[in-house]
Amino acid sequence: MTNEQHITRRQAMKIAGTTGAVYFLAPALTVSSAAPAFAATAGASAARLTPELTEGPYWVNTMLHRSNVVGNSHGGRLQQGVPLKLYINVFEAATKKAMNGLAVDIWHANAHGLYSDESSQQAGGGTDSSAGDTISDNWLRGYQITGKDRGLRTRPLHGQVSFRTIWPGWYTGRAIHIHVRVRKLHSSGATIAGYTTQIFFSDADNTHVLTTAAPYNARSPQSDPTTDQSDTVLTRGDFATNIVSVKGTVGKGYTAVFNIAAAIAEVDAAGSLSRPSGGGTGGPGGAPPNS
Repeated sequence: MTNEQHITRRQAMKIAGTTGAVYFLAPALTVSSAAPAFAATAGASAARLTPELTEGPYWVNTMLHRSNVVGNSHGGRLQQGVPLKLYINVFEAATKKAMNGLAVDIWHANAHGLYSDESSQQAGGGTDSSAGDTISDNWLRGYQITGKDRGLRTRPLHGQVSFRTIWPGWYTGRAIHIHVRVRKLHSSGATIAGYTTQIFFSDADNTHVLTTAAPYNARSPQSDPTTDQSDTVLTRGDFATNIVSVKGTVGKGYTAVFNIAAAIAEVDAAGSLSRPSGGGTGGPGGAPPNS
């Protein structure tokens, strides 16, 4: 287990007598009566509690406050891939009220299955392990604040953040995914509490992107060898909440909406989040936390 301080399933069960719920410790958290800004792609299961899924070994607390994560914060070449506009709504499940003032981080692999800010990693599929040293990069990482940052919008919307990124690439042992952390930040920048889940795409959408678009189609095999059904983290019970539908085309890019339904609970969880012990050499992610 990493040195992160987060609310576990066991703690949630102890407090609420239920499983799979999302909990936040959020002092001064604003819960808006305005409904979350759901796009047309938001599913009917919007109010269903979103499960906690493992953060994996590639979390880095970069504190990059930005909506466009395609490049490095210090400039240089942008990551190549199919454009993806990602909208994330965070709301209280019971009332469907938007939750403002929460930091929402995303991080994911590039088209070649590599994460930034890692000293070594093995993406598989013919990727040269020497290319795994990305320690000087921070692409495809960043966070926005719900209800405060406008992201890709012309103005902030209650409970929503948005990012400009690319379709993730695959790496050995995991289906294609995007990590999401929701947390309350102290004025000093320290994390008060955090919760992590993952976004997935349908196998059909993944296959279409990987086999028809560069640079994904230059890899071998082209299709993601790990499907949603065979992923070690995603379970069939999570399909309705964690697999998103997309709109768009390979040529023009895609738009996706991910809804996080949360339940607020009074839980003591203090401390900051840092790179997990052994970071930079981790494997494909492992099983969800269960303790």
